[in-house]
Amino acid sequence: MSVLPFPSPASWAWDARGHDRAVRVSPHPEENVVNLSVWREDVCVGTVRLRPADVAVLIAGLTDGLADLAERPAGTPATVSELADRLTRVESRLARSTWRTAATAAATRVRTALRRDPGPRPPLAS
Repeated sequence: MSVLPFPSPASWAWDARGHDRAVRVSPHPEENVVNLSVWREDVCVGTVRLRPADVAVLIAGLTDGLADLAERPAGTPATVSELADRLTRVESRLARSTWRTAATAAATRVRTALRRDPGPRPPLAS
């Protein structure tokens, strides 16, 4: 069995319940897909390869979820604005206008929800 190196760049998102689970996001421009892989400790337990249009749909869905969190009156993590910034960075990487349109709409929904946000909250405990 051969070991393949991780392509770079890649991003990790850690499970809120602890650092033994994560999702890894890695672009594969040569295949025109973004790979999402689910990890438990140091083992990849599943992958999904998404075409750019499907990534835009995923981003819109994640953004809608973030907007719902921002609308909650209390207990919203302070990291919502950081996640909105991440979406803006993703939007800037998108090459085609159709994908950029979906990401822009999603980021706008988060920014609108954040404007209604009452202010900073204490960070969640690690």
